[in-house]
Amino acid sequence: MSNLKVRLIGFNAACILACASILAHAASPASSPAAASSVNAPSEPASAVTAATLAERPVVGDDPVAIRDALAKHGVHGNAPSLRDRLRALIPSRKSQDDRDLTQASLDRPLIFVVPIPYGVLYRSNSHVLTIDADLSSEDIPNAILLKKTVNGPDGRGLTVAPEAKAKGFIQQIDVIALKSDASGRTRVHGHLTLPPSTFAKVDGDFAIALMCTLSAPYLSDRHDHSDPTDDEPTDITTRASTLYTNVGAVWLISPQTGTVLSKNLHLSK
Repeated sequence: MSNLKVRLIGFNAACILACASILAHAASPASSPAAASSVNAPSEPASAVTAATLAERPVVGDDPVAIRDALAKHGVHGNAPSLRDRLRALIPSRKSQDDRDLTQASLDRPLIFVVPIPYGVLYRSNSHVLTIDADLSSEDIPNAILLKKTVNGPDGRGLTVAPEAKAKGFIQQIDVIALKSDASGRTRVHGHLTLPPSTFAKVDGDFAIALMCTLSAPYLSDRHDHSDPTDDEPTDITTRASTLYTNVGAVWLISPQTGTVLSKNLHLSK
């Protein structure tokens, strides 16, 4: 009889524990229809999420030198894709070697390049309308947008003659990095917007363009040129000209001082 009681007590305890577990699971938020629908609901497109996030925080641009160095370090070639590469790109589940290299270099993501606007901005105080018509190209790479240019070393113009330039130390290293959005070479930015006088005063005439883009084949071209001193330019010059190839998805007007977005309705043209 005592054994029967022990068995009944154990059976009752097991039943109580099972019921409690079922009730707890039924009451949990994850098991409710609303929770299930929220878990299984499709997320917003990545591009929309990225744009919304960028609009809510100051825009900080990527360093063109760091992007170029990362491409060179991971061996992402600067040649046009072969027929074999283009055929492989048509297979959704098949990643090309360049795609794998971009992933390894952490460059398979949206990039932001900030380009100052030195001229081409007009503000009409009577109508509070700001008009942008600026060319972002340069003489070094005329059909591309200039991202960065650095010149190291003195210029011998007016200070020496060609045969003595190098001996006197008139040697320059020039580094130019540009961006090409497509084969058409679009470099001009157009747009207009209404800007309150208080906002214009805060910007203090300092504007910049933020280019939202992703890298595309052939990704990078890198060229080194050397020119000996001449009578017109008595300086020994070595130039590195690099071009990043991208697809530009959006063109924004920002304040480079604060990173504040002023307009997202600009566009590139030739």
